[in-house]
Amino acid sequence: MLGRGPFLALMVTAAAAMGFTTLRHYHGGIAALAQTETPPVPAAEPSAPAEPEPSAAPEPPPAIQAAPEAETPDDISPTAATPEPKPEPAPAAPPPAAAADKTKPPKGQADAAKYLFAAKKLPSLGEAMAIGYYPRGCLAGAVALPINGPHWQVMRLSRNRNWGHPSLVRFIKNFSARAAKATGWNGVLIGDMSQPRGGPTPTGHMSHQTGLDVDVWFVPMPKETLTPEQREEMSANNLVADDWKHVDPKVYTPQHAAFIKAAAVAPEVERVLVNAAIKKKLCESVSGDRGWLAKVRPWYGHHDHIHVRLRCPPGDELCKKQPPIGGTEGCADSDFKFWFTKALEPKKPSPKPPKSLKLADLPAQCKAVLDAPAASAAAAQAR
Repeated sequence: MLGRGPFLALMVTAAAAMGFTTLRHYHGGIAALAQTETPPVPAAEPSAPAEPEPSAAPEPPPAIQAAPEAETPDDISPTAATPEPKPEPAPAAPPPAAAADKTKPPKGQADAAKYLFAAKKLPSLGEAMAIGYYPRGCLAGAVALPINGPHWQVMRLSRNRNWGHPSLVRFIKNFSARAAKATGWNGVLIGDMSQPRGGPTPTGHMSHQTGLDVDVWFVPMPKETLTPEQREEMSANNLVADDWKHVDPKVYTPQHAAFIKAAAVAPEVERVLVNAAIKKKLCESVSGDRGWLAKVRPWYGHHDHIHVRLRCPPGDELCKKQPPIGGTEGCADSDFKFWFTKALEPKKPSPKPPKSLKLADLPAQCKAVLDAPAASAAAAQAR
């Protein structure tokens, strides 16, 4: 007789073979399977991150930084399977926009999870569920954020990353209106959310896998509707000075602080990631209510956009929570020591590339999400 674990795995495989009428029909099975495989719970967030391992990406000259959307890994605890690169100083002027993602896997990478998930152009049918942890998970029943709204426009349309959990889409709609009112801007420009079924991406992010992360540019939305070409070619504004320890007074404005606050005050927000120099400026300049500053965390990159991360939605039992941030504002000198010393040192080349996540490295339920039938484009937009 089969044991409990093999039996549940066999049931999920059999259900996939029969074609799943909807994800809702096997929601109970997915939840049960969670009892046999629980993704590792990350360690508590350190006050100053340990020195990250070097990246295997081609190393640019010391004065070059990745393009606005090609950010380094976000606020996560390092694991052997997900090494974190050191930051590289950013350019004074934004680089040209990157070309559209190439989702075809190179030789020997056909089983890498990032290519399996990138190949899915539509979300799975059924109930929305954030599954796993932000840098190691997937998304069932995603919904699309319309590319144009009253106070937002979506950038980099070729990436097909304007998908998220319904709670993220609701947040963006509400936040964009609050941000417009707080700043006097017409609205905001939305960068990457998630892929249609979440999971690892071929380029850019290590997180954004569960439909609960979104990048929002430090650029006011223009009055006119941007063309598809403009959305690919525009770059976000770098707010940080050349020394990477201060903001650039020619670019940074009080509206940027109001913009960040409009995101951080939302109760459903877990983190707002920014460059350390921007966090330092907020610590020095914000008066009155400062409680929201605790959510604003320094992390690599994020000199030209904020990264907003939502809490696990109520009822999503397969979503892994991020460790709490603690009760301090994060404005002590010790909170910036790492970011203005070790984090600014040139990156050393890596002898070998990091391992790509495989499907087996994600929660077991992600295979069911990947194999599930697709929702229609119209239904995914309308949900």
